[in-house]
Amino acid sequence: MWNRLNASRPLLGALVLGGVLTSAAGCVDNTVSVYIRQVQAPTVAGAVCMVTPDPFAQSISEGTLDVALRDSYTMTPLIANQLVTRASMDQLRAETSTLNIQGFVVELHEGSPDGPLVGPAFSVYQNVVVPAALTANTPGYAFARLQVIPPQVGVALRGAVCQIDRTGVNESCPVYRVVSVNRTILVKLTAFGASLGGNDVESSPFYFPVTVCCGCLITFPVDADAPATMTTGIGRDCNNGMPLIGPASCNLGQDFPVDCRYCSTAHPEFCQPRGFSPNGSTCAP
Repeated sequence: MWNRLNASRPLLGALVLGGVLTSAAGCVDNTVSVYIRQVQAPTVAGAVCMVTPDPFAQSISEGTLDVALRDSYTMTPLIANQLVTRASMDQLRAETSTLNIQGFVVELHEGSPDGPLVGPAFSVYQNVVVPAALTANTPGYAFARLQVIPPQVGVALRGAVCQIDRTGVNESCPVYRVVSVNRTILVKLTAFGASLGGNDVESSPFYFPVTVCCGCLITFPVDADAPATMTTGIGRDCNNGMPLIGPASCNLGQDFPVDCRYCSTAHPEFCQPRGFSPNGSTCAP
């Protein structure tokens, strides 16, 4: 289940990468023990969004941020610990191989690992306990949840990605004409922390591409169109019924297609079809 107590803290300043690692992680002794395996995807049980540390659970290999609906991107990396357990009740030996991940260094690059930085590197401090491996072939797993594209970056991307024509837009005809100029942001993520035995650890960089778009996740199901009435006119709309609960509701505007009924009231400019009018006026499609 989403753990709000384990959410990332506010960004602690725009630090260069070397400074973050020096101050936060110290001298790194081990870069093999810990790695980021994948990014977990949420599942829905009833109306509750859940993520598990199961390496065979649903995961995603790339992300999508629809800046028409949100201005930040949150990911749930699955962290693997390859240090084998050393605890022994018979020998009264304490566990030293459990890892305490203390935070992450985040870099955002335009398009590729060699692409220009999208803002300075920053760190997100968050405690994640990763259990020791049971055997050499069975790592211990835990997941984190952290914001890797912050709102100030998302707002700037919205200005670059969303080309909006507001010609003729008014209360009677509220829907924008939008062209999306998609961009790819490559998230470079590095975890750092220490084992209970006192050894500093750092993962190798994990790269995760995020496509930034404007309105690309919004869908208009046929059954969302309410029957015409004397007051609503005959134009298409997204006012009929309720959307099915699914992963899209966990982070609206991120990764999964969004039924327009999730946002038709809050964002009619994007989540109502072109030509929609709340009072039955004739609008250009």
